[in-house]
Amino acid sequence: MAGVAAERQETGVVNAINKAVKQNKNKPIVVQAGAVKISNVSGAKKYTGRQSSGSEPYTDVIISTKNKKDVNLSLKGEAAPSLAGGGMRGLEAIIPGIAGKFMKAAHKKLIDMGVQEGDKVPDVYGKISRLNKEKIVVGTKAMGGPIDYMYIGPMDVKSNYDSKKNILTLNGNLTESKEYAKTHDLYFRLRARREDQTFDPDAEQGGIPKIYGRSPSRGDSAGRIVITDSVPRNAVIVEV
Repeated sequence: MAGVAAERQETGVVNAINKAVKQNKNKPIVVQAGAVKISNVSGAKKYTGRQSSGSEPYTDVIISTKNKKDVNLSLKGEAAPSLAGGGMRGLEAIIPGIAGKFMKAAHKKLIDMGVQEGDKVPDVYGKISRLNKEKIVVGTKAMGGPIDYMYIGPMDVKSNYDSKKNILTLNGNLTESKEYAKTHDLYFRLRARREDQTFDPDAEQGGIPKIYGRSPSRGDSAGRIVITDSVPRNAVIVEV
């Protein structure tokens, strides 16, 4: 997740955890969000690395525990448009060929719809198969993962630390990443990086359609693939 709101959410979660640990005289606490609890929490920090591909990492916040095992969280707002910004190279590292398959299917769909060179390109969504969902949501170390839990909640993080029970309650919900993948439909979403990018049916890289032409204002020459768990009504959808 990128942007000011995402930064606010990440900072809120990290600050709430570290403040509660400090209140507990730097001894481990329990963090609860929804029905899920993480025990022996000794601190938290934002993930500062990148994917090996250079794209945004899967992990947003790292929770440290007493047994020195890090717990990786991916944070998402209740109405956030995407789960992760893996990009084509990141997706290919997990499931070779899947990003290219999606781009080819999206290109064919746009042609079949009658989209012409120079036209504005509607966002295209690719429904991800059940077998591939878990691999994509959890991710790998090279992608700045793997993700242990999805944290979904308001951008403005509110918390309450009960010193008697030693539990910090956050106003979001934690879900194990594997469970999240199992219980949600997931989609690739291809969108332009710049408003002035239009359809270029002949643009390709390594035999894979790029779909978008170069941005006259900024020079970007490709779109962006992210993962989302919801699509708008009347969305352009292909099977992947």
